[in-house]
Amino acid sequence: MEEITIEEYKKAIKTSGNPGNKYGAVKSRCNKNHLHDSKAEAERCNELWLEFQSDFITHLRQQPKFVLLKGFTDREGNKVRGITYRADFVYYDADGIRVVEDVKGCLTGVYKLKKKMFLNKMKRSNTRFVEII
Repeated sequence: MEEITIEEYKKAIKTSGNPGNKYGAVKSRCNKNHLHDSKAEAERCNELWLEFQSDFITHLRQQPKFVLLKGFTDREGNKVRGITYRADFVYYDADGIRVVEDVKGCLTGVYKLKKKMFLNKMKRSNTRFVEII
């Protein structure tokens, strides 16, 4: 095994992309200086802020959290954590419909399952789900 110095290691990490994200996403800031998980999400935030400032949409929020399954205690007394889904954005469009948006570069199995649970929970509500890939 070849040994390298700490400086060489730091340089290798810097030039190898984003070692913290296995899908290659790079954290980025939008024009409002919010930190986002990807460049695409930051760009979408910029677009939504323009729509918000132009009154095309209202009540814009980032990273809204939805409870898909409440935590509970099983028959043996073990506590089971709930399941939550965190979207990228939520807002109301010009028709008053709540829109939940998620910007994705990679559709993971966990995401697909949570999306199904979310859609099932929202099927009777005035909510539209938008997935940007």
